[in-house]
Amino acid sequence: MSPAVQIALAVALVVVVFLLLLALRRGRPRDLVAPDRPAGDGQAEVLRLARAGRTVEAVKVLREQTGLSLLDAKRAVDVLAAGGTWSPGPPAPGKGVDDAVRAEAARLLYRGKKIQAIKVVREHTHMSLADAKRYVEGL
Repeated sequence: MSPAVQIALAVALVVVVFLLLLALRRGRPRDLVAPDRPAGDGQAEVLRLARAGRTVEAVKVLREQTGLSLLDAKRAVDVLAAGGTWSPGPPAPGKGVDDAVRAEAARLLYRGKKIQAIKVVREHTHMSLADAKRYVEGL
């Protein structure tokens, strides 16, 4: 291979790498300022963020406070942003699990009996199968 072809291939490689790095960089957020943290009254903070148009931050704070799914939190924030009201409703799965049930599920999980642990959680909490599975996997 001639030196001219080798140089052309090297230049082409450098250009491709540069374009890939540029494409990857465009996918990153450019705002390096950390979002405001809730100060005390979390519900007021969610409402303030929602009405200020900071939907992503409001959804994140609401999910941290309530354990809602992403979709449910987004819907609640949309209602708040539109001037409506929203109440938390029942606790998220796993929030009110009895200590004895948690201990039994953890014991079964530790012994490699994941399915039995999920059954125990479901029997005592009336969670859905998916919620009980997520709960047990989070132990």
